[in-house]
Amino acid sequence: MDKKISLAGLYSAYKRWVINNPGAATDVETVATWSSYFVAGKINKSPIVSELVYSLSKLLSLFNDRLIKEAYGSDILHYSLQEQIKLWLTIIHYCEVFVELVVKNRWGTRGKWTIATILQLFKCSSALVLLYKYNDMPIHHPPIPILQRKKITEAKGIDDNLNTFFTLKRSGRVVRCVDGAPPIALRDWQPVKIKDDIASHNPKVQELIQAELIHILKPIVHLAAMRVFGTQSWKQWLIALGMDVASFKMYNRHMNDLSYEQRLEISRRKLGLILYLLRSPMYRGYSKKVIEGALQSAANSIPLMSFVSGPVIQYLSHWQDIYFYMWAS
Repeated sequence: MDKKISLAGLYSAYKRWVINNPGAATDVETVATWSSYFVAGKINKSPIVSELVYSLSKLLSLFNDRLIKEAYGSDILHYSLQEQIKLWLTIIHYCEVFVELVVKNRWGTRGKWTIATILQLFKCSSALVLLYKYNDMPIHHPPIPILQRKKITEAKGIDDNLNTFFTLKRSGRVVRCVDGAPPIALRDWQPVKIKDDIASHNPKVQELIQAELIHILKPIVHLAAMRVFGTQSWKQWLIALGMDVASFKMYNRHMNDLSYEQRLEISRRKLGLILYLLRSPMYRGYSKKVIEGALQSAANSIPLMSFVSGPVIQYLSHWQDIYFYMWAS
């Protein structure tokens, strides 16, 4: 009984500390996350330990975000299927590399590819539920984004969508409140867009669904292509790249119909195309020599740069084997 009371008391004290000190909690999480990078190469089985530290730091951040959301009255659907799916997808997002490394260490390469396939099938099926049942597109990466704690604590949980505009009763027209308008320099002078608006009113929604469907299916198609053509084949690399380009092309036709958050996610995905330079066979055949040459040149010309470029050159191939899968983008 005393133990239960003690654990409950510790949890309550921790919860109060996070709620009252969100900035300090963020600093602790940041230190924990960065410590995972310094662990790499310093101890035995450092990739596993490094990923464990990283995963725990991100899970702690996710847990603290939910505590702060609850404390400031954020409208969060604790028990809805949609929220639970997003929560599990976010947890997998933070832990999947660690899980793959542990399985590979225990059961070898076959075990690694088996668990990777299982995780991607779960992620794909869950994303399809979000897409077709809840019209959630594009699905963010991770599905539950990092909380802007300063913003939510200063606003005290007030929902921006409910306070920056209102709907006229007769015409149904959406009008922005004067206080809810952004600064003049940041205004785009476009009509107010409400979340999920495109899902219910845009006649071209089917093409947007198809664009997101291509993105969701890409990991499974890529895994199958790797199984057929091999991990170093240009065919599997080109198939994944082609699916990304096709998805972006379909999204680009309707960018004006998307909200700011949706356009931001599409931009993040486009930026992720750079990672194709770090994925085999492009990396093994071309990028490796160019990147290592540039880092070496920087180390020779910039003071103290060798302390950064040296470890990067040393572990780049190792990181490439661990992180730069097509489905991780």
